[in-house]
Amino acid sequence: MSNADNAILPVTVVRGLNDRVYEKRKMAALEVERIVRELVAKNDIKQVRKVIDMLVNNFVLSQNPNAKKGGLIGVAAAAIALGKDIGLFVSEIVPPVLKSFVDVDCRVRYFGCESMYNIAKVGRASMLLFFKEIFDGVSKLICDPDTHVKNGAELLDRLVKDIVTESNIFDVDLFVSLVRERIYTNNDNVRQYLVSWIQLLCSVPDIDLVSHLPMLLDGLFIILGDQKDEIRAMTQQVLNDFLMEINRKSVGTNFKAMIVVLLGHSKSANSSTQLIALIWILRFLELDGANLTFYSAGILNAVLPCLSDQHSKTDIFETAVRTKDKLLSLLTETPGTLENMDITDMLSVLLAHVVPSTVYKDSTGREYTSPSQISVTTKIAVLQWVRTLHSHVPNKINSQHQDIFPAVIRTVSDPCDGVVVLSIQLLAAMCMQNSDQDKTNFENFLRSLIAKFKDDEKLLDRRCSFIIQTLCTHVDSEKVFCTLARLLVEETDIVFTALLVQYLNWILLTSPNLAPLRDTLKSQRNNPKLGKKGSTDGRAVFSTLYTTWCHDPVSTIALCMIAHSYQHASDVIHALGEYEMTEMTLSGLDKLVQLLESPVFSALRLELVQPDTNPELFRSLAGILMLLPQSEAFTLLRNRLECVGVVRAAERTSQASSDLVDDKTLKDMLQHFNVVQAQHAIKNLKLSESQNLSQQ
Repeated sequence: MSNADNAILPVTVVRGLNDRVYEKRKMAALEVERIVRELVAKNDIKQVRKVIDMLVNNFVLSQNPNAKKGGLIGVAAAAIALGKDIGLFVSEIVPPVLKSFVDVDCRVRYFGCESMYNIAKVGRASMLLFFKEIFDGVSKLICDPDTHVKNGAELLDRLVKDIVTESNIFDVDLFVSLVRERIYTNNDNVRQYLVSWIQLLCSVPDIDLVSHLPMLLDGLFIILGDQKDEIRAMTQQVLNDFLMEINRKSVGTNFKAMIVVLLGHSKSANSSTQLIALIWILRFLELDGANLTFYSAGILNAVLPCLSDQHSKTDIFETAVRTKDKLLSLLTETPGTLENMDITDMLSVLLAHVVPSTVYKDSTGREYTSPSQISVTTKIAVLQWVRTLHSHVPNKINSQHQDIFPAVIRTVSDPCDGVVVLSIQLLAAMCMQNSDQDKTNFENFLRSLIAKFKDDEKLLDRRCSFIIQTLCTHVDSEKVFCTLARLLVEETDIVFTALLVQYLNWILLTSPNLAPLRDTLKSQRNNPKLGKKGSTDGRAVFSTLYTTWCHDPVSTIALCMIAHSYQHASDVIHALGEYEMTEMTLSGLDKLVQLLESPVFSALRLELVQPDTNPELFRSLAGILMLLPQSEAFTLLRNRLECVGVVRAAERTSQASSDLVDDKTLKDMLQHFNVVQAQHAIKNLKLSESQNLSQQ
């Protein structure tokens, strides 16, 4: 050390600052403080600067650890002595001390923290000139493996926070950029450090952090999933504070930028993160929903999976329901909203959550994959949504029929009645405009339904009646049955056709919903006594059904009877005697006899008391009696007929005919019946031969 240096500080002070013993370094630092005070009192700024320069260059920046430690203590002592004048020397004092934060010697790092703490106590607001560097340095020191260094960094951090809160010149933009650079760290200490700073500034009335929230929100939600309870609790509190501030003053809040972040975290595997994201989305809709409908597809993609069974009776489920309902009310109650928006993406998301494991693409090519299992609640919500959308913008929904129909038709076979009802309601609504496209859609729907019944015999057996009856509740039953009959003409599997006809016939005869269709069939009958001719509609319906009903002889007989076409029923029964009676036919006759005792055929039973008017009715019933083996059904029918003397009545002739259709048409219909039954006879023979070969 030169003589010039000795002139600045006494030799004893220099020796003390270099000493290995802390107490000696401390005593030397106190002497530095005294010297600087005297210089300040004399206003000898030039000499003060020399002292500081010497402390920095000869000690703080020295390669000797002891000298570094002494220099750090000495600089802090000089800063204390400077008092209010420290602002003149901050640029010279702070940078060298900051370098000690990264020193390899943990004791040097510790004394660096201590020195900066003492400097900051004096410098206060002037320290904000180096806020970026101090913030960065502390963010590293709080992760220091040495406990003393960490404790020192925490003390310094608390002091800097006090300085910031009392200052009115804090650079918020700089702070946000610093936090954003570090917020995606996985280090727990840094996370806690950042959240504590955000929490602090959020509580300062004069600092507007909400306007910068879009830059911080994603990182905060990531930290919300931290493993440590303390960090999660801090972060949740920060988010709650932000939301309260947004509630208090939503004007100027960038909801659009933040909802994109929230939508991403609403699908988090962490239930707490997911719930808070949903709560924020719901609140945003309540505060600025009219401007957020553009994100409807994303919101639905977030809430629909939350309606699954695993979330039932949870806050996530309830929040998702409220969010879904709020969004729907925004779309439907705000005039012009649906009319002026592209609903393609929204429909893609909805359909992706009604059919499991299905991939859909929106207009931008983005793919949505539905879960492998979709809850009933989710399916019902989706169908209700699409149905509501159709009621408000039918043209837009109908224009997407090529995507909607295949998805919704698949839900018609759902085991839940509620899903089936909603599916049919939607499909029916989309086929009610009587346009060519609607007609085609309806036919395609029923064609798909027939295919489902054909592929799944259990579905046919367990759900056919419910599905068809529900469909007839929302669509004219005549339209349903006649369309089914026409489509079944195209079916090449006559065994399946016969089976489906049996189900349809049973529904026709027993369902209260189909009373109008039964009345239409009855209206085709001539009644000369009343001077009435049969209904043209009734004839057309009868002829359409008859063509397909011929695949099942018992159904054909029942159709003739419900239509009061007793003469043709008699002809069919006698024609049936030409074919070998199958077990299915005998079982069907047994059921028909039981059904004749039901209220549906009460009018037919009353006609038995008019044998002169309805001889063909007696002939038909007698024919059925002769086809039946000795059984309970045989006894039941025989007892009914004996009440009115069937044998004698059947021998009588009548001047009136119960059939409207002319003889030529009746002959053609009977010929068609025989052709169809011949096909079934050949099919049964082939099946029998195949079974015999397989048994050999």
